[in-house]
Amino acid sequence: MMKKAGDRLKRKLQIRFVLLSLAALAVLQTVIVGFSTVRSYRQMTLRADHLIRLAGMQSDAPELAEAHWFDAEYHFSDKSLRIDLNHTVLIQQEQAEEYAKQVISAKKDRGYLDGYRYLVRRGKGQLKITFLSRTTALEAWKTNTKTLVFISLGGIAVMVVILSAVSGVIVAPLVKNRQKQKEFITSASHGLKTPLTVIQADAQMLEVDFGENEWLSDILKQTSYMTEMMNRLVYLARAEEQCESAVKIEFPISDVAEELADSYRSVAQSSEKKFETDIQQGLSYRGDEKAIRELMTVLLDNAFKYSDGEGNIAVKLSAEENGVRFAVENSVSDIDPKQLENFTDRFYRADASGKIKGFGIGLSIAKAVAESHKGKLLIELPEADRIRLTALLK
Repeated sequence: MMKKAGDRLKRKLQIRFVLLSLAALAVLQTVIVGFSTVRSYRQMTLRADHLIRLAGMQSDAPELAEAHWFDAEYHFSDKSLRIDLNHTVLIQQEQAEEYAKQVISAKKDRGYLDGYRYLVRRGKGQLKITFLSRTTALEAWKTNTKTLVFISLGGIAVMVVILSAVSGVIVAPLVKNRQKQKEFITSASHGLKTPLTVIQADAQMLEVDFGENEWLSDILKQTSYMTEMMNRLVYLARAEEQCESAVKIEFPISDVAEELADSYRSVAQSSEKKFETDIQQGLSYRGDEKAIRELMTVLLDNAFKYSDGEGNIAVKLSAEENGVRFAVENSVSDIDPKQLENFTDRFYRADASGKIKGFGIGLSIAKAVAESHKGKLLIELPEADRIRLTALLK
């Protein structure tokens, strides 16, 4: 099972590595292609504007030897339009007049129109418009742009092959370290379980022989705490592979949520907290029931531990598209929004003082269970003094 879990983890890391690398490469190539395209377009336009101005000053300049342009003059007084086609054979009178009318109606001083670059010069009571044919330049620019795009796509395709080939080597150390961590946790827990059991049994026997006292009670309390912590660590280490290998069955998730919520009502009463439930009835879910129970318990337990004073806790289960949503919301004080991203880190404790009991791995377990069911765990602050933990299960 450990080997299969390692293979699954390796595949996941490889996919993430390839996707992230391709995303970064795509962004970089988009910037490069975009910059090159805009730069070449700008250079082409500046060159065209230069030739148009030169045509207005020196129509027989050597630079204009292969250029084709025509002029249009429009007089506002009599709305007359005169076309000069002496410097081009590429366009007929009627089409030239139509272009001129379109530019006059558009009221723009420069631009492109069907392969022509035009500039408008405004004089007293008239407009003079010069049209320079840039069809060849525009086609070349479009061809170069397409070439750049195809080269970029080809580069991405090549990188997919390369990244797929090397990703296994790159992520292998991470997978190996993760597996060693799991093996260490499992081995250490098994190694400590027997002496802890012996200590606990001896303390209980001493308690029977000599009666209860402060030291024996403390020994029993600490051994119980250590045993629970080891069990949680082992569960966390195995959570992913256990959930993925577990048989997924259809079970009444509404009943499970109701049952777990009811088990916390007495806790709410004794701590004088307001406890509300909104559980949609009749919902079923296909998954690992034991793991889902653990996830719900973690979220409920977390809410009761960290809700402030006589605060309030709200539990909601509802149907989602292709799944269900289980959310637990509670009032809280003095929470830094920057802490939220750390809540699912192993051994992270929002309560640095240690006044609240816990190991800092509960939300890590909840996250692992949610992800093993193709879902995710969301942590949000709907209000400044409220926190909501939501498990989206697919």
